[in-house]
Amino acid sequence: MTISASSNPLSMLLDIFRSPTSCFLALYQRGLWGWQPFIVLMITPFLFWGNYFDMVDFEWLKAGLMQQMPASAAQQLAHINADALMATEIITDTVGRLVAVLMLGLWFLLATKGSEQQHGYWRWVAASCAILFPAVLGDIASFVSLILNHGHVMTYAADLNTLNGLIKLPMDHHWSEFARSLPLLMPWYIVLGYAAVGAWTTLERGQALAIAALPWVGYYLAWGLYLAFT
Repeated sequence: MTISASSNPLSMLLDIFRSPTSCFLALYQRGLWGWQPFIVLMITPFLFWGNYFDMVDFEWLKAGLMQQMPASAAQQLAHINADALMATEIITDTVGRLVAVLMLGLWFLLATKGSEQQHGYWRWVAASCAILFPAVLGDIASFVSLILNHGHVMTYAADLNTLNGLIKLPMDHHWSEFARSLPLLMPWYIVLGYAAVGAWTTLERGQALAIAALPWVGYYLAWGLYLAFT
């Protein structure tokens, strides 16, 4: 069965979910289409956190956060308004996604040097945008959860893209930062990375799977072991 490339940018976004190979074939032919998933990835945190701070009782939120902070940090938070805290959450999300896209692109560039087919860094960045695009579904799920809970969700537990969106560890817990970082969609990212490497290189399936999985599994395994023994 012959798989054809996505015919336009919108169908390419849909093919990330229904036919990843078609998506990556389209990106192979038209690298500039990578801007579409990138822009959406950068916009959705603005939309989610804007709605979050419109719905949440800010005084309730601030009181809950202050209880989990050292005295000095709690005093600083007492003077922060909702706009400042919203800006902090938006910047954290968008910068985190930007760094993930850039670092993932660099990883694929270096890890596929053994392939006969070579691609430039920015083409791998475009592929990385498609790989991380399912995070948009997590943003939608987070918004639905916010509505169902009538805004009574703390900031550290609001993002359902992460493990902490489910287990809701408080900020002062030893594993809180790890849980807030670990993506629930990591298996999906690995599958999409495997599809990208398989579509763009001549590497064997086992090599492609290892390349797709290693940055995720290696990073979080190392972090988890560090936390476990400190």
